Amino acid sequence: MDKIVAGDPLTRSADIIAENIDRMKALFPDAFTEGKVDFEVLKQLLGGAVDDAREKYGLTWHGKRQARRLALTPSMGTLRPCPEESFDWDTTRNLMIEGDNLEVLKLLLRSYAGKVKMIYIDPPYNTGKDFVYPDDYHDGLRSYLKLTGQVDGENRRLSSNMETSGRFHTDWLNMIYPRIKVARNLLRQDGVLLCHMDEHEQSNLEKILEEVFGSENFLGTIVWDKRNPKGDATGVAYQHEILLLVAKDKGLFLSRTTLVREKKNATSILSKAKQLFSRLGQKYLPDELDSCARQFNFPTNYFKDYELDVDLDSINREFASWIRSQDFSGGELAYNRIDENGDVFRLVSMAWPNKKKAPDEYFIPLKHPVTGLDCPVPMRGWRNPPATMQRLAEAGDIVFGKDHTIQPQRKYMLKLNLHENFPSVVKYGGSDDAVLRSIGIPFDTVKPVEFGRQFIAAISSQDDIVIDFFAGSGTTAHAVMMQNAVDGGNRRYILVQLPVPLDSIDKSQKASADFCDEIGKPRNVAELTKERLRRAAKKIRSDNPAYSGDLGFRVFKLDTSNVRAWDPTPDDLDKALLEHVDQIKPDRSEQDILHEILLKLGFDLCVPIETRRIAGKPVRVVGAGALIVCLDTTIGHNELEPLTHGIADWYDELAPAGGTSVIFRDSAFSDDVAKANIVAILDQRGISSVRSL
Repeated sequence: MDKIVAGDPLTRSADIIAENIDRMKALFPDAFTEGKVDFEVLKQLLGGAVDDAREKYGLTWHGKRQARRLALTPSMGTLRPCPEESFDWDTTRNLMIEGDNLEVLKLLLRSYAGKVKMIYIDPPYNTGKDFVYPDDYHDGLRSYLKLTGQVDGENRRLSSNMETSGRFHTDWLNMIYPRIKVARNLLRQDGVLLCHMDEHEQSNLEKILEEVFGSENFLGTIVWDKRNPKGDATGVAYQHEILLLVAKDKGLFLSRTTLVREKKNATSILSKAKQLFSRLGQKYLPDELDSCARQFNFPTNYFKDYELDVDLDSINREFASWIRSQDFSGGELAYNRIDENGDVFRLVSMAWPNKKKAPDEYFIPLKHPVTGLDCPVPMRGWRNPPATMQRLAEAGDIVFGKDHTIQPQRKYMLKLNLHENFPSVVKYGGSDDAVLRSIGIPFDTVKPVEFGRQFIAAISSQDDIVIDFFAGSGTTAHAVMMQNAVDGGNRRYILVQLPVPLDSIDKSQKASADFCDEIGKPRNVAELTKERLRRAAKKIRSDNPAYSGDLGFRVFKLDTSNVRAWDPTPDDLDKALLEHVDQIKPDRSEQDILHEILLKLGFDLCVPIETRRIAGKPVRVVGAGALIVCLDTTIGHNELEPLTHGIADWYDELAPAGGTSVIFRDSAFSDDVAKANIVAILDQRGISSVRSL
């Protein structure tokens, strides 16, 4: 029975460097000599693709090398489950993780690498007031524990990155670079990252994304016009922020995803048209006739002797008038007609779009359906070839004038064009103060839920995973839940948020700090995030009673590994030897240990787990038999055989398609003979992978 000890690959996060080397060995075995890379041979194999120039285009700064190394350094931590702080722990597949996001991202790699469709983040803008994560290049986990007061050490504080600092931009770059680099590994090949930013670090962020993802994978930049210019500006008063979109593989992303959004007012336009069309053939009411008389300066009772029918022309006049009265964009304003079937449409020119003249066959005239005469042909010819024009005419998609003297136009139905490409400028004013007030959450400068929801709707679908590792108040998760309620999807979210302390003396934080006191929670941002998720879920459920999807979340917190590290001092060697008999830390629960096993073996943290008692011991089956775990603290000689055969019987019952691993607590066995016996029995029953922790 192999024992998992501190330092074992399974006690740390995925080793990205080792994985990269394995990929290189598979591609270029000739470039390796005694396990090391021979760069001269590698250069020869790559030919002209190697750039030996000392000066190269790109972004560089002091500390970039260490930041890259930090991204590649495995984490020795774990994520400890907190069912008591969760919402619907037993059934949910969403995650809210409290901790430093770089360490958390590394820990998530084994379980979620290549599985995330969308990363949507709103990192610190580096305004001189917001917090920048002070990473420790040697031990990021210990740095985080010190900062949050979980271990003894220097009294270090979370602080702002002041503009007076000589390393103002450098500190921010060293913070964001490793996080973006690790996050890319979580994305699917057709995945995409969206990142909010303002003018302070926009240019630097673009260069980082180019380096990490490749400039060929940029999808574009969207300017968010917030309509509220900064009042304290000394130069240009910025009233916008930007959203950068980059794909892991642009070609694959665009082949699988149509990057469009719903036309904002399409639903209200269709609803108004339906209301008006329902009156077709009915009689005008007296007050409507009087209104019509006043419009044409006729006497009030001019139409009293008439029983006028509501016809399609009058409906269209009223519909066009209503459209003009609305605050719609140009494209929506054009959908101002209703046809004989009650469908809304717009008319579009069918002229050849280029300045260069169209081919001769594109000048064949169309016959007017009533007069039978030729209609005018556009000066540069038709947009489509004759066969297409004939097909459009037969389908009723070409609208002719009252006679042949009017040039025909193409008919575009709104119901078939409910979506549009995202424009490079998106106008969306204000924040989500009203949304948060409706659920009683005080938080400063939150992003609008609806703004994020439109991107989540466009990019993700059904069972896709959406990650936000700068979660803030939880806007991304709120938007995911809202979109699922709209389209019945099962999207999952993973949030990561540092427990940044809230100071009641700070005016901008006082309301949030006081709120934490009111609900009896620690004063930090992560607690606000969790409370918002609880309240948002309840409101969505109340507003959408027919929706029965997942609105819960599991809470995990970053901490040191459950496995005790072997790091004795000479004076305490005897004590260390005694303590290391059981290498599991005494303050850790079975849930803690189980979820570290899941994390380090690459299982989803929400994987189904079934529990049975066998020979009086709790035994857990993970993922329909892929893993079987018994972490009881003692397994006596008289319990060993019934326990082992009971586990094997359950294994036979499940009949998993792949291999199965069984893990026990090492200290549960009285001696090596007991371990050898259990391994032998399981091997005879078809289970060869047996380990202890």
